[in-house]
Parts: sequence; structure tokens; C-alpha cells
Amino acid sequence: MIKGRKLDHIGLAVTDLEASKNWYCDVLGFEVIGHFHAGDTPAYFIKNGDTVYEMYEEPIDEAVQGKIDHISFVSNDIEADYAYCQKQGYTICTDGIEGIPTFWEKGCRYFKLLTPTGEQVEFCQIL
Repeated sequence: MIKGRKLDHIGLAVTDLEASKNWYCDVLGFEVIGHFHAGDTPAYFIKNGDTVYEMYEEPIDEAVQGKIDHISFVSNDIEADYAYCQKQGYTICTDGIEGIPTFWEKGCRYFKLLTPTGEQVEFCQIL
């Protein structure tokens, strides 16, 4: 079951990573808790209280600029969560369970599903 999960992070696709990171830190008081690369794509994880944002730079068309890309929830068993979501018939919008070995100390594994109105919800297990 996937109910009752703790929020892991909110993903923000931005057009200027450094300017966005600086603004959130300088204006809102966020602190950088991680700076990683997924291939050629840099990302910052920034935190304020219990709120964590994952920011990464990506070309964005004007219709989606400044919007939240995804909301991520903690997974302690990504395989079981994935199997549950498949069994429930949820629409998975990643290529199965994906991984980013360069995030955090030992990497992470995640998958995303779509809500009925198209938002992306991620389940992420930090390894």
C-alpha cells in the first residue's frame, strides 16, 4: 500500500539553475543539502524546514515555466511499491523503476505515475 507516505521532495524544472537556487536560498532561506549530476543535467536539493525541493535545469516552454514538475514521496521498498502500483493499474510514466547512481551517497531508485488529471507523482528510494 502506498498511503500515508512522507513527502520526500517537490521537483522544479527551471530555466536558470544557479539563479533559481540563489533566489530560494537568499530570499526564502533554503539551504543546499545536495548538488548532483544525472548525466549532463545538474541538480540541487535545497531544504527549508521539512520542505525539500529538487531543482534541475531544463528547457521549458512558456506554458509550463514556473510550474511544479513532480511531487515525490518516500519509498522504503521501491520494488514492492512498483508492483503494487502496477497491480492497481496506475499509469506508470517512467520506463519502469529508474535509477540515478550519482544522487546521494549510493544513488536512488524511483518511478513516477500519473494522477487522473496528469500530475506526476514519484516514489523514490534513496539507497
